[in-house]
Amino acid sequence: MTYKNYWRRKPNKHYFIGQKTNGSVITRITHPDTSEEGAYTEQWHGMPIKKNPRWMNVTLASGKTIKSTDLVQDLADVV
Repeated sequence: MTYKNYWRRKPNKHYFIGQKTNGSVITRITHPDTSEEGAYTEQWHGMPIKKNPRWMNVTLASGKTIKSTDLVQDLADVV
């Protein structure tokens, strides 16, 4: 059995600007556009509810924009 000096937490529901994740740092967090398929739940008449999206768009310092559901945070050893 090998000892890991870090822990991987997935999925990460808590994220903030300045957090180190996915090998970079979060620089911006935005709501997804209403045209993105599946981002928002649809009401009974077919229009999307523009609150509480299923994910947020996260921009990293490396220039990539990913969904918040794809974040993987490396945690320092807590033992």
